[in-house]
Amino acid sequence: MPAWLEEFIGGFVGDLFYGPFYKLAQIVWVTLMELSLGVLGKTPSQFSPSAWSYVSHTLYPWTLGIGLSMVNVFFICSFLKAVSNLKEQITLELCIEGMIRLVAVNVLFQMGFGLMRTFFSMASAMAGEIIDFKGPPLFTGEVDIGSHLFWWLFGLLYFLVALVCGIMIFLTLYSRYIKLYMLVVCFPLAMPSMISGRGIDETAKAWLRNFLGNAFEVVIIALVISISGKIIGGFNLPEDSFADFFDGFGQALKSLIYMIGMTGAVKGANNFMNKTFHL
Repeated sequence: MPAWLEEFIGGFVGDLFYGPFYKLAQIVWVTLMELSLGVLGKTPSQFSPSAWSYVSHTLYPWTLGIGLSMVNVFFICSFLKAVSNLKEQITLELCIEGMIRLVAVNVLFQMGFGLMRTFFSMASAMAGEIIDFKGPPLFTGEVDIGSHLFWWLFGLLYFLVALVCGIMIFLTLYSRYIKLYMLVVCFPLAMPSMISGRGIDETAKAWLRNFLGNAFEVVIIALVISISGKIIGGFNLPEDSFADFFDGFGQALKSLIYMIGMTGAVKGANNFMNKTFHL
């Protein structure tokens, strides 16, 4: 657009038409994305040391004691189930299988906490390597009729979208850590069911699927954030001589689509993980 027109709009008219929503939306979105990206590559122990200390030193030993007691209960239930099954006889193979399961559960109780921390570190390291948040500029540098028209008509809507989308992304990451803390606490309660087998061990399998899905969900979120930025960044609106006066409108609209699309993809990361890997 002509330099004189850009200077005129960027001066007097710009101060008049931008209003407070431009800066408010910018501050809200940038702040919330910085908070979200700041926790993206952290393990549960790094995310909240106080919560991790409470889980690992208070809650986990408590549920571990309950789990050890449940081992004996499930072993007895497994034995009684085999005795009551008149179609099958108690053979040496059944006894060996039961003992193997018993030993496996005891080994898991000894090594389980360390294994969970290893998986947390693996997922966080993978997310840190993948993340490449270089999305398109959310706030246009094009000072023209289109940009001012956008902020005049849709400034409040843009601010609300930035606020809601930023909060939803942050809450998705925040809730993931709460689920991970709960999975650590529930680990000793789910593993004893492995001893019984024959369908009863579905509790342990369900815990394992849930754990893997939530632990590595952060990797999918990192992929979503990185890929969505590349997609929308390469999307260009058609240009012609008349549209040059409305470049700002198109860029602002593109950033609006970017925020909504990325938020939807982040919210669906867990569902994508579960369906793709049957977790």
